[in-house]
Amino acid sequence: MPCHRRLSSICPEAGRRAAASSGPLTGGAPRRALALLSTLAALTALAPAARAADPTREERAAAVALFDEGRALMAAGKYAEACPKLAESHGIDPGIGTLFNLSDCYERIGRTATAWIGFRDVAAASLSAGQTERERVARARAAALEPRLSRLQIVVPPEAAIAGLELTRNGVPVGRALWGTAVPLDPGEHRVAASAPGYKPWEAKVELGKPGVVSVTVPVLERAPASSSAPGPIGAPKATVAPPPADPPASDAPPAQGGSVRKPIGMVGVGLGVVGLGVGTALGFMAKSTFDKATEGGHCNAAGECVDQEGLDLRDDAVTKGNIGTAVFIAGAVLAAGGAILWITAPSAPPAATASARGPAGGAPWSARLGIGPGSVWIEGKL
Repeated sequence: MPCHRRLSSICPEAGRRAAASSGPLTGGAPRRALALLSTLAALTALAPAARAADPTREERAAAVALFDEGRALMAAGKYAEACPKLAESHGIDPGIGTLFNLSDCYERIGRTATAWIGFRDVAAASLSAGQTERERVARARAAALEPRLSRLQIVVPPEAAIAGLELTRNGVPVGRALWGTAVPLDPGEHRVAASAPGYKPWEAKVELGKPGVVSVTVPVLERAPASSSAPGPIGAPKATVAPPPADPPASDAPPAQGGSVRKPIGMVGVGLGVVGLGVGTALGFMAKSTFDKATEGGHCNAAGECVDQEGLDLRDDAVTKGNIGTAVFIAGAVLAAGGAILWITAPSAPPAATASARGPAGGAPWSARLGIGPGSVWIEGKL
């Protein structure tokens, strides 16, 4: 079985063809030259990444060392360690023999799809190089792998094929030409994702194991909420939209009734103030009446000078009533003004809160009574 790393450095047949091609282009020389050009093109296509120039002597030495080490690991049955060595060697200095051994290694670790495409590439390059035996072996190995392949088919129904729909498989874009095509993939988990502007993205994980075709159907994408920002270009910052404020949680307890507390207090203040004004006014009239009695009886004059004890008593009684009336009048005025301010500036309670503060019959939340007694003022209230 051919296992050479390079095309012309080890394979004698290839070396003879290359030497012959260096002579004048007479007879069959043009055909051999074209074959060598095709081989170079195939090797360039097999390289994992395009190289700007041929590998240096040091790079070729490293590739040979990796190839030899990979072959030794394969001979020892350590295929999982051998494959990375061979892959690195092929990446540094691509060769048909290296790719053949690498495909053989991939097959042994279960990467059937990678091995299958590798053998097919080896067969194509060997055909161009005129290596018929290697071509035959590589095609036979690829044909033997084909029934063992696991294939993934991405189905997009007509109703799901919306404008701007983009599909990816393991992060790689899937063009429309591949929709519905069963693609050979290595066994294991694979991710299929779909996205479109204005729609919620969709993703599914598919496990490939047994040979055959596994189909995954892309559903109709759901529209994204109106407040969501449309997906921008890759790397662009996404605009964020603040969520609307949440409604306060419902509660059976009535809310704080700031207005319903201040208004009753204001009403009480106004009522007490009115009573104080009335009491102060009444005491003022009583004081004047007592002083008039003293002056009319000849006990005191208009200046308040009294000639007997009865006049002095009447004058003192009038002064006391006047002082008390003045104090009560001033206090009533202050209470009335303060109560009026509280009442006017109190916030109005919402209807629901007002209703919850009322009794079962829907009446006022509380009631109060004011009264004046001998030498006292009283207030009585109840809920």
